[in-house]
Amino acid sequence: MVAGSLWTAIALAVSRAHDQGAETLGAPITFVNLSLQDTGVLLLSIAASYLLALPVGWERKEKSEAYVGLRVFPLVAVSSCVYVILGQQLFTGSDSNEQSDVLQGLMTGIGFIGAGAIVKERDETHGVATAAAIWTTGAIGATVAYGYYVIAVALCLLSLFILEVMPPLGRYVRNVLGSGREHAHEG
Repeated sequence: MVAGSLWTAIALAVSRAHDQGAETLGAPITFVNLSLQDTGVLLLSIAASYLLALPVGWERKEKSEAYVGLRVFPLVAVSSCVYVILGQQLFTGSDSNEQSDVLQGLMTGIGFIGAGAIVKERDETHGVATAAAIWTTGAIGATVAYGYYVIAVALCLLSLFILEVMPPLGRYVRNVLGSGREHAHEG
């Protein structure tokens, strides 16, 4: 019963806003009808954003101590993709430079999400790689929206390489350099 009255209240508010908007602006609310091809491209872009962010989210879920992964990463990529597509549709012609504002807003907003993954305890900081990976999945979604699928795939693969290969490589280098220092002190 509450849900029914909530929907009734929303419908009434939308109707009133529509009536007031029509009176003050002189134009009714319009809805954009996408062609079948545009709908297909939109759905393909959303699916590609999701699929490219999923391995990065999986890696972070498995290897990170942060509580983000299979939900946050794809959501960031998909929402970034949709916001950029909206920017492309809304800001065209002389307003096309407004698309850069959409990207700036996305980068800032995703930075706040990433900041939530960073935890500082005593003298240690954890989650910085996870925060950077969240930011990267936002870039994956944006590049897909602009049609740069090769860049999106490259970002996904590079992120996986950095997150999977660099930590053991860094430990190996530290061990080699550390053992070299120990031998230098012995002789």
